Amino acid sequence: MLAPSPIAHVQHLVWILVPVHNRRVITKRCLAHLEELDIRSWAEVLVIDDGSGDRTAEMLSEDFPWVRTVRGDGRLWWGGGIRLGMETALSAGAECVCWLNDDSLPEQGSLEGLVHLAMERKAVCGGVCRTPDGAFLYSGGFIKRRWPRHFPSAPDPAEPPLPVEWLHGNMVAIPASVCARIGLPERRWIKHNFADVDFTLRAHEAGIPVLLVPSALGVADRNDTATYWSWADVRLSWFAIMRGFGSPKVWWYAPGFVRFKIVHFGLLGALDCGWLFCKAGAIILFKCLPSRWVTPRSRKIKK
Repeated sequence: MLAPSPIAHVQHLVWILVPVHNRRVITKRCLAHLEELDIRSWAEVLVIDDGSGDRTAEMLSEDFPWVRTVRGDGRLWWGGGIRLGMETALSAGAECVCWLNDDSLPEQGSLEGLVHLAMERKAVCGGVCRTPDGAFLYSGGFIKRRWPRHFPSAPDPAEPPLPVEWLHGNMVAIPASVCARIGLPERRWIKHNFADVDFTLRAHEAGIPVLLVPSALGVADRNDTATYWSWADVRLSWFAIMRGFGSPKVWWYAPGFVRFKIVHFGLLGALDCGWLFCKAGAIILFKCLPSRWVTPRSRKIKK
């Protein structure tokens, strides 16, 4: 495990940003975990409550009065929420901010290690979060064929920091100097999905080190939603695919997908968008066909 940063004992220099929306029980578990880790002794914790209607605000006030809060109107999504948190922290003098999803529970020393390395190397540093069953990994990876590909398995915690091209946003430390150089996360077009990948990939493209730190570990809930599903998945109807083009939470949200592809990959990215829409049309038509046309008839079993 990396040694804790010397700056970790100075108040107000490090801010941990936790964007939340209508997940009061999960948010409470996260903040209680941070309290057990004694995070409040070296960092400010800022919860960005995006218009939750499940009494999250009351829970924060009653159970965690030491936590700072800012509120949104319910339309920030992850990208807008984390940007608002970064604006708030940086305007208050933060020298390093940490993204932390409320369903991610860092191990002791992991956040300190990320802060130390980020400040030392002026780098964007992310940790490794496994799901409880070990079936999925939130980490980072590389761009292959103009698409983000993550590590299929967890790196050995004893390995040194690994240079990557992008990071998942579950647990990431970012020095203020990085924000001064490349700005803040985009929130108009890329509202939720791709927001973490887009920002960290921008840092990589600007020549800023983007590092995956195998020794910075945590546990994260599995997000088994349409965000990660293939269109071929039987759980996705033709209507769900069409509706997804207007839903910021899925990977094929049209404004975010088009912006990500064109900004990072130019003309080839635009061609990818055209191919995606053609493919979507074909799959939607296929899923609209009567099931008897696409499913082989079962053979009758003679008695």
